[in-house]
Amino acid sequence: MNIILIGQPGTKRRDYFLKAAQELGAGVSFYEIGSSLVHVAKNSIVKIDPPQYEDCDLSNLNILVKGYTSYLEDIGSNKKLTFLNSPESIIDTLNKRKCKDILVKNRISVTPLVNEIFPDIDALRRYIRENKTYSLFIKPCFGSGAAGIIAYRYHPKICSEFIYTSINKIDGKFVNTKKTLRIDQIERVEELVNFIFSQPYIIEKWIPKPKYKNFNYDIRVVYQFGKIDFMVARCSGSPITNLHLNNNALDINLLKLPQSVICKIGDVCREAVACFNGLNYAGIDILLRGKNLEPVIIEMNAQGDLIHQDIYNENRIYKNQLIRMVNYG
Repeated sequence: MNIILIGQPGTKRRDYFLKAAQELGAGVSFYEIGSSLVHVAKNSIVKIDPPQYEDCDLSNLNILVKGYTSYLEDIGSNKKLTFLNSPESIIDTLNKRKCKDILVKNRISVTPLVNEIFPDIDALRRYIRENKTYSLFIKPCFGSGAAGIIAYRYHPKICSEFIYTSINKIDGKFVNTKKTLRIDQIERVEELVNFIFSQPYIIEKWIPKPKYKNFNYDIRVVYQFGKIDFMVARCSGSPITNLHLNNNALDINLLKLPQSVICKIGDVCREAVACFNGLNYAGIDILLRGKNLEPVIIEMNAQGDLIHQDIYNENRIYKNQLIRMVNYG
């Protein structure tokens, strides 16, 4: 079996996948994203890593994702290839709305969507007052790493609002940063929310996250080949917990979760992965809801397998992928 990795040179994903391959004595051929692979051998199994965009201008995000999606569609048409995760499953989870719709259709527990279309923030405010839904997450349909995400909260008694976000406007451009900002100036709030409303987006109800030592946390689960392979808690003083925003990774054992909760996390992840054709592994963000810590899915990522707490230690996620690829068929 020929093992092929498609990705970008100089990334941790590439370097640590190849390091795992070297330790296991497995040969891997590397190709950059954009390669057609029309000349590779028929008995090849392919892993596709995501691109790392150097452009942080969120106005260009949809164009960049569209180009990548087109490449996935093209390489997915190559019937000689077998994929660790199918291009179809990657495309389906790239689109947050499509991914959520698939999960909801299959009765998977997810953070609830607001199925309204708002032309601007004034329409959102009217909806909030009429429905008494005062806390929301506003997200671009595309992008990862909290790109463009806004956690919005409205105070009805004093008619004030504020947001948490990593978006900042610099030199006239809306850019993704690596710092979470709390913004309460009305003009800036309006400007940022209206910018996200100018492109495909989704809105979710803001479900309170559990706390660990006064920090909000959720859980990133890497689920592959029918089981949980790795879990890490993501802790933050803000509602946005993505680790690259200088938030804290916490050993999952410190949460002392009951085994029943761990089993429920495994169950919901298994059911979610089964909803997508050709999906063998995924990074799944889990929120534990209420006193009973019921797991609900925040987001799924068919390429969400890079966990620094793993690659700098056992590197078992990539090793388990390689073992499966070596033994395929």
